Amino acid sequence: MNVNNFLQSEATQFVGTAAANTIGLVIGTIHEDIKALLQIPDEYQAISIVSSRTGTVAQAIAIDDAVKAVNAKLLRFEMAIDAGKQCGQGCLFVLGTENISDARRLVEIALKQIDYWAACIYINEVGHMESHVTPRAGEILHEIFGTPLGKAFGVIGAAPAGIGIVAVDQAMKAAPVDIVWYGSPSHNLTMMNEFSAGISGDVSAVQKALEAGKQVGCELLRVCGITPISITKVHEVCGPDYVKENYTPTSCLKTDNTSDER
Repeated sequence: MNVNNFLQSEATQFVGTAAANTIGLVIGTIHEDIKALLQIPDEYQAISIVSSRTGTVAQAIAIDDAVKAVNAKLLRFEMAIDAGKQCGQGCLFVLGTENISDARRLVEIALKQIDYWAACIYINEVGHMESHVTPRAGEILHEIFGTPLGKAFGVIGAAPAGIGIVAVDQAMKAAPVDIVWYGSPSHNLTMMNEFSAGISGDVSAVQKALEAGKQVGCELLRVCGITPISITKVHEVCGPDYVKENYTPTSCLKTDNTSDER
């Protein structure tokens, strides 16, 4: 197949890539058999596809932001045991729109936002730690995590799962927040080696809780391996082979001034 011709097709479009091994695609006229397999309603003439190997929450928040700007409906959301070397999950999002222009615009916004949110996924050769806060949850986050619409929402989690439990426990002790969703190997995460929780509350309380959980989670990962580094900085700091000791990491530990706050 001529890739250049494929990428120029009006019916099927490669939109771009983003952090966390994410690819964005659009299908303007989906085959009826695939439409039936994916259970896509007839009213949607085009679909947006966002698929990643590492993480789910950064992608979900990014798509939630995109749907606030483009009229679209979440048709399919799945997590897969993947995440490359960092335990945890990958993800697949399929959204329906009325036309291919909206489908492409949605993916463009989502990819840009994924690059932003994925900066708070920290990895080493053992696993990963992530924490994300959005001040106003929209329809996508409500549908996936059951969080109240319009309220601050955050997710904190880590892999291996034991580290995630300790991180979530520390978060809950740090501020008055409510757990609205959780995932463990046997609950919501399809046997992935990860534990995470979605929390809701006042935005300042959610931020304080996640900061406390993030610090202890990264400290525990560092006991098992190298200091966790933002997934968006891996190649820049470490080169293609990030599993090595001799580098100055972008750490999510509170004492590191290069840490991103999101």
